[in-house]
Amino acid sequence: MGTAMMLIVAGHESTVNLLGDAVLALLQHPEQLGLLRKRPELMPGTVEEFLRHDTSVERSTSHYAAEDIERGGVPIPRGSMVVVALGAAGRDAPQAEDDDPAVLDVTRPGALHLAFGHGIHYCLGAPLARLEKTSIALRTLLSRVPELELAAPADSLAWIGSGIIRGVLSLPVRYRVG
Repeated sequence: MGTAMMLIVAGHESTVNLLGDAVLALLQHPEQLGLLRKRPELMPGTVEEFLRHDTSVERSTSHYAAEDIERGGVPIPRGSMVVVALGAAGRDAPQAEDDDPAVLDVTRPGALHLAFGHGIHYCLGAPLARLEKTSIALRTLLSRVPELELAAPADSLAWIGSGIIRGVLSLPVRYRVG
């Protein structure tokens, strides 16, 4: 029952927030939005870039060090709790041919991230989140709503967060159709 609930809640909440965060990022970076509108074939890589740039899953579940280790010059004694800041990993990880991993770039080839975990802890809903919840929704939004802009300053937006998953509470936008 716990696994089923995790799949429903985590799968839904994380992908809904990924979509909201992706739209917000595009509205804050109009040059990237324009580029994506002109080149929709970039969408699969762009989804990976959104996952890297600002993942809606803030941290991993808790793990414990099985032995004494050292990472980045920091000793981690056996038995210590280890939690990965997934968003920081996406910004800190070296990216291919990249001068600044903090910059959103919809043309970035092969964005590296841990948004869906890694190894045996890899999210089993990742393909669905990439395809249905983000790629299809963004393609549809960008093709049907050509003039989309934020209707409130980005710094006034309210955020929700549980310590694991976070996203904008609401995303007020203005648009003109036809």
